[in-house]
Amino acid sequence: MRDPCDHYTFDLIGGVKKKPGRKPLGEQAMTVAERKRRSRALRRARLQELSLTVELSREAQKSLEKMIEWWGVSKKEAINRALVIACKSQTGRTGELF
Repeated sequence: MRDPCDHYTFDLIGGVKKKPGRKPLGEQAMTVAERKRRSRALRRARLQELSLTVELSREAQKSLEKMIEWWGVSKKEAINRALVIACKSQTGRTGELF
């Protein structure tokens, strides 16, 4: 039994020292090659979501706001849907509202 006043003696029954550093993702630490492979995969995933900055006319802004209201989605999703519909209509298929 441990004396509550003793702050210097290590507890032999329940005391397990934690290893320093970040906990591994699996059962053991990754190798350098595994960490780099994971880093590259995460970077590739982030780059797939491309960013685009555009200036819209007032008419286009009003149309975008109407689409957001009709569909109840974010600006990003409304633009994605509008582009897909426009592309389908140009290729001869009818535009769908999903």
